[in-house]
Parts: sequence; C-alpha cells; structure tokens
Amino acid sequence: MTRAIHVILVCFLPMAAQEGDPVVSKDTLSVHTVERGDMPIFEQASGTLLSVKPPRAAVTFAEYQAGRCEAGHSAKIHLDRSPKPLAGRVVQYLHDNGKPGSCELELTDMIPEGTTIGEKLDALIEVRKLPNVVFFARPAASSANSTAQVFVLEPGSSSARRATVRYGEISGPLIQIIDGLTPGDHVIVTDMSKWMKYKHVRLQ
Repeated sequence: MTRAIHVILVCFLPMAAQEGDPVVSKDTLSVHTVERGDMPIFEQASGTLLSVKPPRAAVTFAEYQAGRCEAGHSAKIHLDRSPKPLAGRVVQYLHDNGKPGSCELELTDMIPEGTTIGEKLDALIEVRKLPNVVFFARPAASSANSTAQVFVLEPGSSSARRATVRYGEISGPLIQIIDGLTPGDHVIVTDMSKWMKYKHVRLQ
C-alpha cells in the first residue's frame, strides 16, 4: 500500500500591524518620498549682495576646493529678509577679489522689498551630482554614512513598518540611501524615536 505524503508550503510574509500596536495621529507626521535620479551635492558659502538690479551676490566657500564655481550650477540663497531660500545660479568664478573659492551668483527669484547692496547672505551651491542614486529629503536627525531606523508607510493600509536604513552622502536637505529603502517608498521623517521599540505603528 502506498502512503500519500502531503507537503504543506508555508509562506512567510511580513507581519502586519496588530491591534496592540501604538496609534499615531497622521496630522502630526511629515512624509517624504524616496526617489532615484541624479542627486545634487551642495556646499555652503557666504558673502554679500553686490547689486539689486539685477540681484547679484559674491560668495566664498567655507572650505576652498578648485573647480567648485561652474557657471550655470544652481544655488539656494538665504537672506535675512526672506522667509524661504531664493533660487539662483552661478554666473562666474571671481578671479580678482583676493579670496580663493569665490564666485558670483545671480538670484533668479525676486528679492524682498527693501533689500540693499552689502547685505550679508548664506548660500548652498551645487558643486557636482551623484548620478543615478536613491535619495530623499532627509529627516532632521540623519547623518552621512550612518545607519538609522525609520517608519515606512505600508501601501493600501493605515499602518507603517519599521525599517533599517543605511545612508551615504548628505547634501543640504537631501541624503543618499545605500540600502533599506526603494524608490516610491513613503517615509515618515518626523521624530519617531519614542515608537522605535515597535515593529509597526497604526495611523489614524
């Protein structure tokens, strides 16, 4: 007599959120989307406004490296009078002002009324790009070349799962993702440290 042997296949799927998981209000959360593409690398510079019509500025990098000032590269300029950064671009490298690593910027956004020549400003200037990498607008507490834990929204549900992420280079508001997240993931960037002992949280 032949004995039939039945094989049961068990599929191991990620555990979904459970009733006992903590509840977090969606209204208190900020969520950023993971992207793939060319990630611009920005460096800090500071200087003064040269003119207001047209609005132009002279800035110097905090740490000089040759080749940082390339005409056409984008810039984000911070003026005390403006509540948000103003867009701009590099116009030219300044050879004759006696400060290595200096360049002239053109502000392409309208400057606030009352801005005067000589006002001090800070800038983030694009110096290069990381081609075809995964990145997103980083959480405030993130740091370059580190490992961290974040919560990722579960598609089609009202929950988020904890994930371990390995970061690469950092650039202003952006950070490179080496491992742990994929393009299209929606990541909670609000401080979630009080919930990190849980694998899932429920959102409502």
